[in-house]
Amino acid sequence: MNNTGLPGITLEDRDHVCVFYRGPAERDSVLGAFFGAGYAEGDKCLCIADDHDPAAVAARLDPDHRRGPDQLTVLPTTAYLTEGRFEPEHVYDQWHSIIGGYVTDGYRHVRGTGELSWFLRQDRTNSGDAGPLLEYEALCNRLVKNRPATIFCLYDLDLLDAGLLPGVLRHHPSAIVNGRLFRAPWGIDERPAGQAGSGDALRLAEELVAGARNPQEVTDLLAGVRRAVLDGESAARLARHLLDGAPVDPEGEATLRAFGVDLESLARVVVMRPPADPGALAARGIRLVASHPEEVAFVVDAATLDEQPLEELTGAGRTIGVGRARTGADGAARSYAEARRAADFAERLGRPVLRHEELGLFSLLADGGDTEAMADFVDEWLGPLLDHDERRSQKLLPTLAAYLDAGAAQQATADTLGVHVSTLKYRLGRIEAVTGRPLSEPDVRFQLQVALAAQRTLTVLHAERV
Repeated sequence: MNNTGLPGITLEDRDHVCVFYRGPAERDSVLGAFFGAGYAEGDKCLCIADDHDPAAVAARLDPDHRRGPDQLTVLPTTAYLTEGRFEPEHVYDQWHSIIGGYVTDGYRHVRGTGELSWFLRQDRTNSGDAGPLLEYEALCNRLVKNRPATIFCLYDLDLLDAGLLPGVLRHHPSAIVNGRLFRAPWGIDERPAGQAGSGDALRLAEELVAGARNPQEVTDLLAGVRRAVLDGESAARLARHLLDGAPVDPEGEATLRAFGVDLESLARVVVMRPPADPGALAARGIRLVASHPEEVAFVVDAATLDEQPLEELTGAGRTIGVGRARTGADGAARSYAEARRAADFAERLGRPVLRHEELGLFSLLADGGDTEAMADFVDEWLGPLLDHDERRSQKLLPTLAAYLDAGAAQQATADTLGVHVSTLKYRLGRIEAVTGRPLSEPDVRFQLQVALAAQRTLTVLHAERV
């Protein structure tokens, strides 16, 4: 977590925020607070300013000279351009390299701000294509994933075409307006960091229209917020549509592509229990989200998911199941079923993240096995041990499971269980006596491993039907 310098607003160390303001005075007030807190915390501060005099900008942002040597770098907005052209991928590579250099220099965290007034003026004058801007904003989400940076993207409401507002909001997990923090899906967050906000989009609209210069601007901004909210609702409906296995028409396919999923390419479904913070998902560019009180499921491009380890979203007892990469609407529904099954086994096996393809024998048993035959097999190979554990305080099944999972390596097993090797040997002897099976024989160990997999599978299948 890091202090933004703005009263009551604390952000993650890696966050991407759109900051709406009106006029230079409000802009400099926000930047002065943000960078001022960064100076105190020893962060590197990078400012891309709509000004060709970096020294003057630095003087405005730090009149009291609180920063350390080289702690603040100011660049003009021409830093966004390559031979006069705005090429988002090139800009991303540039920021990625620059921030990486700051980390190499010893900075723990980087605070970056970019003023987009140059683009807004260009868009208003030439009715230009906003695609490159939104592509750049999407890449900023990738940037904060790959680098320890918090980025403020600055939008002057006096210049912003309200038609851009839905796209700008859609590509930021957070927004700040008039000193208030909003989290996707654009509800005010007045609670401690890490807790969900109230989801009041109306208050976001109220803050955005404050200071509007005429009734038409009010109408346009309200329409923009409404479109942003509807976009979120549309994404949720479409996600649920896909997960339920319903066919998708050409219009739906086009909408899916707008949210980053092409049905002709490989996609995966991910299930999280309990649900993750929507802001954390939005920060990763994840929009096709279907929520339930107990879990959240989302559809995401398989290649994108492979670039972003899900372990960062675990914690607080959360488990994540991932379906196989598949194409088409039918494939998404199948991947969803696989993701739910993987999440079931993740909970049972104590794995924070489990992909369906990692289930192996568990998948074979769960999807095609005869449960009565499995129960008989478990009783034959593990029955005496299960009976023993029901009657005794010293349980032997966890020892057997750890031993087999460690490939029969005694020291590794002892380390896992936190016991001495001699204690482990005693327990293994008891297991052989109770089961009547010699653990020294590879075939016995294999059959016991299958029996354990079947026993775990039956536990999961029973829980699914309760």
